Amino acid sequence: MSSIAYKYGKSLYINMTNRCTASCTFCIKNKWAGKFRGNNLRLKKEPTTEQVIREIKNPKKYSEIVFCGYGEPLLRLEELKIIAAWIKSKGGKVRVNTSGHANLVYKRDITPELEGLVDAVSISLNAANPSDYRKLHRPAFGLKSYKAVLNFAGKCKKHIKEVTLTCITLPGTDTAGCAKIAEKLGVNFRLRPYLDSYENS
Repeated sequence: MSSIAYKYGKSLYINMTNRCTASCTFCIKNKWAGKFRGNNLRLKKEPTTEQVIREIKNPKKYSEIVFCGYGEPLLRLEELKIIAAWIKSKGGKVRVNTSGHANLVYKRDITPELEGLVDAVSISLNAANPSDYRKLHRPAFGLKSYKAVLNFAGKCKKHIKEVTLTCITLPGTDTAGCAKIAEKLGVNFRLRPYLDSYENS
């Protein structure tokens, strides 16, 4: 099975990198030994744009193509933009699942570069304050990451049709607080179930 692309529901997920800007305490990457529903997502080498496009084949077969996997997809921004442009040219829909740290990584606002290429973005929040966020996510950029995530969400709203803040249902997580933050920013909010036991179906 491919470590680059895997089906989940009606969507196709693209695993661009195993590198990440966070080391989340709840991440299933290590707990599940790099696997997800029978797919080994440990990359020996990051895929080229051509390899990813070959794996997708026909974007219209899927409800959406999701850049996600076991890493931060926006760490490969230039490659993602090329692939997303190809997907859009073939009539597909593009979603990016992200930590929201990209503007810290590139030291600029990258959200205008996603306009017309990305239809939806899901940003992992999971905490209603900077301290809890740092404890949960252990971000490479420290405490300032939390404010940067909220700023990123606000900027995405100007360029991307569908912006969603997500929160996993971990014990002690302030889901109501996260929902209020999303409402204040004027973006969507979605609760995600915490994946604990390995799913091989």
